Amino acid sequence: MLPKYRQACINNLVGSLGDSLKILVSESHLDETVKTGISPDLYRRVPMARLLRKKLFVQGGFHRVVATPNLVLDLNPRSLSSWGLLVARRVLRGKRTLVWGHIHPQAGSDAKTAPLRLAMRRLADGTISYTYRDRAKAMSDLPEGPVWVAPNSLYPLDLMVPAETPGLQRNSVLYVGRFEPAKKVDLLVRGFALAAASIPELRLTLVGGGSEQSKLENQVSELGIEEKVEFAGWIDEPEALKSHYSTAIATTSTGFAGLGLTQSLGFGIPMIVAKDEQHSPEIELADSGGVTWFESDSAEALAESIRGAWQKREQLPNVSISEFTKRRYSAEAMAEGLRTALQGLPQTLPD
Repeated sequence: MLPKYRQACINNLVGSLGDSLKILVSESHLDETVKTGISPDLYRRVPMARLLRKKLFVQGGFHRVVATPNLVLDLNPRSLSSWGLLVARRVLRGKRTLVWGHIHPQAGSDAKTAPLRLAMRRLADGTISYTYRDRAKAMSDLPEGPVWVAPNSLYPLDLMVPAETPGLQRNSVLYVGRFEPAKKVDLLVRGFALAAASIPELRLTLVGGGSEQSKLENQVSELGIEEKVEFAGWIDEPEALKSHYSTAIATTSTGFAGLGLTQSLGFGIPMIVAKDEQHSPEIELADSGGVTWFESDSAEALAESIRGAWQKREQLPNVSISEFTKRRYSAEAMAEGLRTALQGLPQTLPD
């Protein structure tokens, strides 16, 4: 599936490849709350069957793509469709097949399913990685296999600009994402309450939603910080999100960090991140200097990091981390990685 945040990348890709590009996706993923959201006129929808209590899935449209000259598949061992097409196209010969996704499972290269991803890559003619660091890992794991990078990005270049506002007008800690157990937003609320006890002007903005919203609202009430916390709901549009980033002293990731890091650093706002979590590969952007680490599961350590961010708020937005992210993680860079991979061309990587 292709969620809404892929729209800018797909628009760019369609603009360069035109009618030669065909996209087949399902309405949603294994997690049915994660849905395809790009423009319906850009893809053909195929059915998905979830098997073994959603541990595996198979998608329709096999006959439409089995003999296409160049095919990009989901690098996901749970996809029986990807396995079937990889094997079938090996038998047919002369059909070029690439796999696109995370090189290793979230649990890392030692996870039990890691050999399955490597086996899929061996069956394919090349790999498209989500990150630059994973490209190096992929080349090390399988030196004979070509690897391209389609950096896991959200916004086009013209929207990746520092979120400006006078530093002393910044007063909020910002979270953007799902309210689910793995994201540990309850820890954020506790850490914020500790920091706000010594910084009366401090505010917390929670953008998103999920299964734990009622729990979080009750927690805010029990801590007596209702006037300091805003539940802003789901916001997708960059301009609307930018207004929240323009008042933020930092963003936070108290669970695992992922794609939201590219958003925050693109706006020039640093992120406070838990140290010992199974972060997504986009955590490589910590090399920008835009990440402050705190001890995982410690509300006190988080509060201390928030206090530190408050002291540095006059330095925001950080233009250098915005530029660093813009060079590496734009929708244009993602589309260019996919295009060069499909066409079998060499890829120019940023410094």
